[in-house]
Amino acid sequence: MRAAGGRVELGDGRPGDPPLPDDLESALREWAAFAVAVDRPGADVEQDLVRRRGRQLASRVARVRGRPVDFVDPVSGSVESMRAAVPGPRAPVGARRSPLAVEPPGPTPWATGLPVAAFFAVLVTMADVLLSTTFAEAFGLWWVPANLLVGLGLAPSLYLLRVVPFWRWPALGTAAGLVVAWVVLLAGALG
Repeated sequence: MRAAGGRVELGDGRPGDPPLPDDLESALREWAAFAVAVDRPGADVEQDLVRRRGRQLASRVARVRGRPVDFVDPVSGSVESMRAAVPGPRAPVGARRSPLAVEPPGPTPWATGLPVAAFFAVLVTMADVLLSTTFAEAFGLWWVPANLLVGLGLAPSLYLLRVVPFWRWPALGTAAGLVVAWVVLLAGALG
């Protein structure tokens, strides 16, 4: 596969090759036109994009044809054999893990996770109580909406981190620390 004169040349076609889908042919034409337009010095970023997109399209052509396809880099002229990128089995929508969760699921490490969570709970409780008391001394009851804003601002991040293997423990400790800080602050304000 090579870009030449604003067209894509698909060499080594075999009689049994299936036809390319219309969207792939359209993408190949657009890529070839762009590859010709970027063939000028000083366009390093564009040339890199042309290379990457060409490799992606060559991989798609290889998947359709069911065999490797030679990709000729329009910038350097080097030839690279592209194999079909075989997508792996997809998990059901409800069972998908966070993209940050790279470790395979295994037993929950309670013995190491709970001390990490406890450390973050103590740290967040002390920080929140200290900052809120300082804020209350300076601005009175404005510490309440300020502290609510902090809690509501952290909530989405803590919710998303609950499924990431290590980061679930600091998230759990932070959430617990915020709750304990609220109890301490409200007890101090009422008593």
